[in-house]
Amino acid sequence: MANEIGLLGDQDDRFIVDLFNMLKERGHPVSFLKFGKEDIPLKYKYRIIVDRASYCDEFLRSMVKNHALRGTYVINNPFTSSCDDKIVEFNICQRIGIPYPKTVVLPKINQEMDTTEQVNEPDLNQALAGLRFPITLKPHDGYAWDDVKIANNPQEAKGIYDSEKARRVLLAQETIVPKTYYRVYYFWKREPLFVRYIPSERKYAVSDYSDIKKIMHMIRDYTIRFNVALDYDFNACEWAVNEDGIYLIDALNETPELDPGSIPEEYYKIILERFIGMLEEKLHSSQTNKWHFEYAP
Repeated sequence: MANEIGLLGDQDDRFIVDLFNMLKERGHPVSFLKFGKEDIPLKYKYRIIVDRASYCDEFLRSMVKNHALRGTYVINNPFTSSCDDKIVEFNICQRIGIPYPKTVVLPKINQEMDTTEQVNEPDLNQALAGLRFPITLKPHDGYAWDDVKIANNPQEAKGIYDSEKARRVLLAQETIVPKTYYRVYYFWKREPLFVRYIPSERKYAVSDYSDIKKIMHMIRDYTIRFNVALDYDFNACEWAVNEDGIYLIDALNETPELDPGSIPEEYYKIILERFIGMLEEKLHSSQTNKWHFEYAP
């Protein structure tokens, strides 16, 4: 069995470079993975691929799927991470009982489609009647905090939807104003790491966890439950906490930003150590990614 680790990511990504250096120091065969003409047909020499690039490139996503089909273990599973979006996130949370903001899906209205096939535009007042303003509108396939907008009343919501409905599906959610906010890093079979985050300032902060002491175990259990359901090995789930309870705000950060310039050093070191521990355990196992096909005998 191959025992090499391939790292698929930008070499300007400090996390992937630090990962490479630490794996080398521990004696593991590791290399940066690139796909070019000489790699077709694919050479399946990797036991593990750490994928921090295919989320934004269809060709790379196809390549890592094909590696997974041949037994290479890809982190994260390309068959689940390629089919998730915030509608999937919302439905999984409902299915397994994870607290989530009240949410309404607002469809894309494609004016170029034949009218017999066109999605009907919703009555916005009726669709949003169950939500309490202000509400947050964001793309169903959005990443991080990109294109997230706040509407304080139905008129503002209509203006945002009218400007976006021809090009994207939107989620409308009750806006959760947090007293505290945590980004919780999940690692396969390891303790999640809680890192306090300040959304309004886009920065992390060191915490003694006194602000979530009584509910920390609930957030931990929900985080593990969600990631096991999606077969993720590594993820960052964002949790808002206020006087009404806890809410999972964003659960699909399977390629999270890991900038040691912004994450406090003690947290960054823990993330590296737990990630490498996870890699080492999988390296010496026969585990493969779960996927959705069965070959006939």
